[in-house]
Amino acid sequence: MSSKKKELFVDLDSIEAKEVEWLWEPFIPFSMITIMEGDPGIGKSFLAMHLAAQISIGGELPDGQKVDKGRVLYLSAEDDAAYTIRPRIDAMGGDAEQIRVQGDFLSLDEKGLKALMREVRRKPPELLILDPLFAYVPSGQDMYKPNVIRQLLSFLKDIAEAGETAVLIVRHLTKAKHDKAIYRGGGSMDVIGAARSAFLVCEHPNDCDTKLVVHIKHNIAPRGKTQTYELYAEEEGEMAQLNWLGPSDITIDDLIDPNSGTQMSALDEAVQFLRVFLKNGPERSSAVEKEAAARDISPKTLERARRSLGIKAKKTKDGWYQSLPEEK
Repeated sequence: MSSKKKELFVDLDSIEAKEVEWLWEPFIPFSMITIMEGDPGIGKSFLAMHLAAQISIGGELPDGQKVDKGRVLYLSAEDDAAYTIRPRIDAMGGDAEQIRVQGDFLSLDEKGLKALMREVRRKPPELLILDPLFAYVPSGQDMYKPNVIRQLLSFLKDIAEAGETAVLIVRHLTKAKHDKAIYRGGGSMDVIGAARSAFLVCEHPNDCDTKLVVHIKHNIAPRGKTQTYELYAEEEGEMAQLNWLGPSDITIDDLIDPNSGTQMSALDEAVQFLRVFLKNGPERSSAVEKEAAARDISPKTLERARRSLGIKAKKTKDGWYQSLPEEK
C-alpha cells in the first residue's frame, strides 16, 4: 500500500537533515502526524473546525501565532457537512472555498488511502483532519491489532510527507484508567507511537466552562504551555464561538495525579479569574476585588495577576475601573 518504493537500508549521509516546520508550534508540526484526543462531547471537533477556519483565512492561534492562508481537507464521520460543519465554519468567519470535505464516506482501505493520497497530491492542504480516526478503519479490521493500525498509520505518514501536510488525528479516550496520559486513547498503542505530537482536550478541573489544551507527547520540541479557551454565544440560539483565554500552569501530571491537590497555582487561578471577569469590558475595581475575595484569591495574588496581565486601571467620575489590555 506504500506510495513509493523505499530502499531497505541507506547511508545516513544520503539523507538531508531538516528542521521541523510548524502549523501551530509546538503542538502541530507539518509533514507529521499529531493526535488530538479527549472524552466524547468535550468539543474536540469544535476545536478542529476552529483550526480549519483560522487556516482558511490566514488567521491567528494562541500566543499571537499567525498562520498562512491555506487549504484544509476535513474528513469527519460524525458531523454532517451541511448541517454542522458549514454553519460552524461560516459562524467562525472561515473561508469555505479553502476547505474540502468528503462528498461520500471514505473507508481507509487500500482503495480509500490511494484516493486520499491523490487528493493530497492534487492540491496539498496545510492541514488534514481525520475525525475520528477509527471511524475510517475498514470494516472487519480490529483497530486494537498492531499490524492493522501500523499499516494505516504508515500510509498516513506517507501522505503527510508527500503534501508537507500537518495530519491531525482525532480520537476518543477509553474509560480505562492509566498512569500515563499517552496510554488513555482508544485503539492500539501504535497510534500514539506514530505521532510526533499529541495533546489532550479536557475541562479545567476547577471550571467546567473552561477547556484545556494540554501537551501530552512532544518528541520534537519542548512541551508546550497548556492553553485555555471557552465556547460562548453572544445571544441564546446563536452559533457558539471559541475564545482563547491564555496559557495555564496546569500540566498533564496535575490532571492525572490524584494526590496533586490544587490543580493550578494561586497566581494561575487569579489570572484565569481576571480574564473571564473582564472579558466583556471594564468592571468596577470594587467589584473585581469583591469577586476575587469570594473565590479566596488574596489581594497580593490578585495584584500579581494584574501586573502579569497588564490590567488597565482608569478613574472616572463613578470611581476606578479595571479592564484587560487592548489586543494588539
